Amino acid sequence: MSLNIIIKSGTNNRKTNAQIAEGLSRANQEAVIREKATYDKRSRELRKGAEKFRKGNGAFRLESIMDARTYMRHAQERPGSMSDDTYRKELLRDNPEIDCR
Repeated sequence: MSLNIIIKSGTNNRKTNAQIAEGLSRANQEAVIREKATYDKRSRELRKGAEKFRKGNGAFRLESIMDARTYMRHAQERPGSMSDDTYRKELLRDNPEIDCR
């Protein structure tokens, strides 16, 4: 069953699909720039807070730490990737700021 949503505009300023796509693309690019600008600071704060958990061993040994936004981005782009040992090793190799080993 499909759902059709009709939105009536009060103005005659109609945008083409290309204009809407361009606006969404621009908004996404700006969001990426904002996320990258704050990533280093968030990583440092998380790493500093995680230092007290480094004493664990065995199954409870701290291996990596990352903020929820980064985790969800990886999980959305590559579903099941965090369960894959090879992917996690590559992730830790490529992003030393999250590696706590």
